[in-house]
Amino acid sequence: MAFRVLYDANAIFGALQRSILVRVGVAQTRFNLRVLLTERVIDEIIDHVSAKYPDFSPRQGASLKDAMIEAIPDCLVTGFEYAIDAAGIDDPDDRHVLAAAIHADVQVIVTDDRDFALAVLSPHGIERQGVDDFLTDLFDLDQSAMRQVVGDEAAARDMVVDELVDLLEVRGMIRLAQHLRR
Repeated sequence: MAFRVLYDANAIFGALQRSILVRVGVAQTRFNLRVLLTERVIDEIIDHVSAKYPDFSPRQGASLKDAMIEAIPDCLVTGFEYAIDAAGIDDPDDRHVLAAAIHADVQVIVTDDRDFALAVLSPHGIERQGVDDFLTDLFDLDQSAMRQVVGDEAAARDMVVDELVDLLEVRGMIRLAQHLRR
């Protein structure tokens, strides 16, 4: 059975992190993963990108949403709404993420949001893992697959891999960058 992970909005807000994490979702079978999202998480990303970049149009937002859903097979968690109010997390904007994670029986929520504390997650058998830690663990699991993900990202950005590794480090994926340089 595949290891189930749910991406939180803050994990996929930045374009580079989002692209890498979506590429992981595309290659999920190589990592024995099942990458999950909710429409609400994707909509949250689109709202944040629209707020940060006023030229980001609703049409671009819809294209981004469609592309993410299409790229990662069967990624959408649905039917979890019944559990939102009971999700024991302080921030009401995070309750839907915990409810979806519980409903979908995930092992890890990929997020850098500290509201997802161990005390809240552990009764459900869920861990919180930051983006850098998650990607570094995937590298340790299958170096070849992770190097392919990074190589594909570099090619899509018309960069050499070393340039992308430098950019990963600048964007906070420090451990991953260190592993890739070895």
